[in-house]
Amino acid sequence: MEIGVVPKSDDGTVKKGSIFEQWGEVSLDAGDAFGKTLRIVDESRGYINDAGFEDVTEHRYKIPIGGWSSDAKLKEIGKYNALYWNEGIDGWCTYLLTRYLGWQIEEVTIYIAKMRNMLRNKNIHGYHDASVVYGRKPFRTVSSHTSSSTIR
Repeated sequence: MEIGVVPKSDDGTVKKGSIFEQWGEVSLDAGDAFGKTLRIVDESRGYINDAGFEDVTEHRYKIPIGGWSSDAKLKEIGKYNALYWNEGIDGWCTYLLTRYLGWQIEEVTIYIAKMRNMLRNKNIHGYHDASVVYGRKPFRTVSSHTSSSTIR
């Protein structure tokens, strides 16, 4: 399972110019600067195909960020996911933003605080994509050789 780093919404509550939108752009830029793609949620199917797997299947999911969903199961998942974001955000971005994007620690601290405020906002119906991709190794054709042996 691969999880995207770009928060989205289907109802427009993740607005242009919001900290959630900024988070997505900054995260992708930081991954590029670090030399590791953070777009893997959108690229994994292609990698599996390129590796020669057959019957490649992808399942996409929307993982809520926060307990906003009306579906009880997704509401619970969203609450845990918001906790995951809240607890992980310092580690996810402090190193990358200071080391690879040249931010000052004070800028990162303010940025994280804005993200945490957004995470607590129940009017934001954000989610991030998750993708499960799998395939089958190609069958090998085995040529059978008959060997003649003489038994004495």
